[in-house]
Amino acid sequence: MATNLKNELTTYIKSFQILNEDEVKLIVDSSDVRASKKGTILVKEGDIVSNCYFILKGCIREYIIKDGVEKSTAFYIEGDSVVSFTSATNKTPSKHFQVCAEDCVLTVGNESLENEMCEKIPRLKTIIHQETVKVTGQTKDDFAAFVTSSPEDRYKNLLENKPTLLERVPLHQIASYLGVTPESLSRIRKRINGKK
Repeated sequence: MATNLKNELTTYIKSFQILNEDEVKLIVDSSDVRASKKGTILVKEGDIVSNCYFILKGCIREYIIKDGVEKSTAFYIEGDSVVSFTSATNKTPSKHFQVCAEDCVLTVGNESLENEMCEKIPRLKTIIHQETVKVTGQTKDDFAAFVTSSPEDRYKNLLENKPTLLERVPLHQIASYLGVTPESLSRIRKRINGKK
């Protein structure tokens, strides 16, 4: 099992054609690759987060509980990094939960592993920095677009950027993420499907 998981990571890293064979092997050999079952809670509200995750397979849902009700705040799928930046950086309690919405294959990292890898592969620091800047910028753009768009536009954006999500998680969780009731989501879907 572990060999298959490491093979998946090797294939993924090689697809970027950034690192040479020795560098890829070093990273894969040092990586903690785990299979996590659907329903596995990775982060609980109140945790001081030290780990970050990268999704090779599966889906992670992030949510908060407000007035006793779960509110979905993000969905992460293959190729996404999942980190609780505020908690990990400031060593403060997490305000959300992160749970495997499906069976997942994840790499698990932390600051000490990152530092160790950057010592062994100095140019990795630049690669990580560039990726962090890119992800941060994209997150800010996505948030701005989200808060200034209508629920119907949010749904269209989801269809465009993560079309498989609708088949992978319950629709009431999608509705929660979009900020609408399940009934409103049903009407939005009917309108959009009627226009096609």
